[in-house]
Amino acid sequence: MQNLSAKAQVLVGAVVFLGVGILVQVPAMWRHPAYARFIGTLLVTLFAARLRVSLPRITGSMAVNLPFILLALSEFSLAEALLITAASTLVQCLWPESKRQPKPFKVAFNLSVTLMAAQAAWLAMRAMPNPALGLCFGALAYLFVNTIPVAAIIALTENTHLVRTWKQIAQLTFPYFVLSAGSAGLAKLATQAFSWYIPLAILPVMFLVQRSFVLYFQAVRSINSSENNYAMAASAGH
Repeated sequence: MQNLSAKAQVLVGAVVFLGVGILVQVPAMWRHPAYARFIGTLLVTLFAARLRVSLPRITGSMAVNLPFILLALSEFSLAEALLITAASTLVQCLWPESKRQPKPFKVAFNLSVTLMAAQAAWLAMRAMPNPALGLCFGALAYLFVNTIPVAAIIALTENTHLVRTWKQIAQLTFPYFVLSAGSAGLAKLATQAFSWYIPLAILPVMFLVQRSFVLYFQAVRSINSSENNYAMAASAGH
């Protein structure tokens, strides 16, 4: 935290304050859910949080737990959905791909941002008269609330342009948000037609999606690296 600029520290503090305010609502709103359904969704979401993809050109990654978070926001109460979101985010943050332990302020910031996005998405879903429309607007609310603070902290810590950084994040993650909303919508239809555990079958699909994104971003990095090497060689020749 000491390495952050004053503006970055203010941003982190404000976001964490809002995140704590959202999280303290959970005990007061808890209403004895259908525990088998809740625990099943929670476990699958936790597992999906481990399937991550590192984003090229920027510092960040995305996990494939988003369809399950959107489904939880659509199907469960706010307290249940926030608990699922918080638990999966903690797994994503505290179980890093590298051996380096995450810094506490980063964990608190990421958790708070995700909780803010989850509550915004839950409210957007309930504001729409149609469930399908609510899922679309909920996914958009989650996208904006989740990516804007992340872009802001990256811009402040890496001295990049805020709008340009946000555009990069949005362009890289928007297809995944569309796919996640579609997957959550299909799972919601399956929930209405079949038993509640049928939607959990989308986990293998999201595993394949994760592998596809990994291969795609590896190709992007390879192309960027080749272009940079070519540019350096060209400049050395002059």
